[in-house]
Amino acid sequence: MKDRLTPLTIPSRKGRLAIVTGASGGIGKATARALGLAGADVVLAVRNVTKGEAVAEQLRAEHPEGTHTVAHLDVSDLASVQRFATAYTDRRVDILVLNAGIGPTRKREQSVDGHELIMATNYLGHVALTAHLLEPLRRASRARVVALGSLVANNGKIRPDDLNLERRWSGARAYANSKLAMVMFARELQRHSTAGEWGVNAHAAHPGWAAGGPLQDAPHHALGEFFGRVTRQIQSTSDGAQPVVFCAASRQAAAGGYYGPIGMFGTSGPVGRAALPRQARSARDLTALWLATEKATGVEFPR
Repeated sequence: MKDRLTPLTIPSRKGRLAIVTGASGGIGKATARALGLAGADVVLAVRNVTKGEAVAEQLRAEHPEGTHTVAHLDVSDLASVQRFATAYTDRRVDILVLNAGIGPTRKREQSVDGHELIMATNYLGHVALTAHLLEPLRRASRARVVALGSLVANNGKIRPDDLNLERRWSGARAYANSKLAMVMFARELQRHSTAGEWGVNAHAAHPGWAAGGPLQDAPHHALGEFFGRVTRQIQSTSDGAQPVVFCAASRQAAAGGYYGPIGMFGTSGPVGRAALPRQARSARDLTALWLATEKATGVEFPR
């Protein structure tokens, strides 16, 4: 699919270290490409290293100002998350893009840690990763953390006492909840950063309706994508990545903000402010989710 948006103009990221999870395809790959072209040294944190290396080789061939390297990370596995983060203990991390994710599954599955797999992959592992990398992020000058939300976050309903959806599970509900949780995490992370003077800016972004997204294997997706192409509501992965790149690198991105396309229904178009889901506006709900997540992952942020 052809790009329709004018490429974003972002300042040079020369000398900045950026980690992008799930960068072996889709929005993650497009984000890694944009940051590399801006001069960042980008780590493609991926589950499939072979696929990641092929993507990195392709991106290097474009002669970016920065570099692209590959590291193994399975965000659904908390031990893998901790191992990955250990490599950055004594380094500085300037940009952390929490992008890796899976779409709705047909049956309920569990991660190696016993968590519902969609929530473990899309949300819990990313929170743990951020906690493990907090000191490297604090070493940077106003590091950016970008959490990937989704239009379907508006359909989510978080119950902190049932993050794993032991009751009333469905793949669509689990996916919506995981994306709502990511938006809420960015909001609460910014509050903690401001209160604790961590010097970390947290953002949430959603790609609208982008081709090849995590919903591509969902029932009726092919029909929906055809309709989206005809009506021009669906956009390329590069265009869909613009809100993510904007949050990761633009000086205009406000700390704690939620960004996405501002075209029809928020499915496509240039970057602008996105409407927050209801629970992401509730201080009580944000705090309750934060505490439940710390308990579920076994990681704690500074008090």
